[in-house]
Amino acid sequence: GALAGFYSVLGFLLVFRSQQAYSRWWEGGGLLQQMRGEWFNAFSSCIAFCNSSPDRAGEVEAFQHLLLRLTSMLYGAALSDVSEMTDDSMEFVNPAGIS
Repeated sequence: GALAGFYSVLGFLLVFRSQQAYSRWWEGGGLLQQMRGEWFNAFSSCIAFCNSSPDRAGEVEAFQHLLLRLTSMLYGAALSDVSEMTDDSMEFVNPAGIS
């Protein structure tokens, strides 16, 4: 009777909420991948449009290394912001190269 109806409604709500949470989890993962792709495209464009003059090769290489390290730290900071990890185990390109 009434107990069966209650269990039916409770079961429906539980399944509905679980499906909503699962959908949100996949959407978040997709957005993280999209963010990574957008930043990769921006980084690649900056590298591709660097000055190719041989006399500025040193400056261009220093800029590219700086850009790589900053992009790595940006992505790591974004991931650590949405992560629930308690330790600092994000890997970055060695920031010691920033002068």
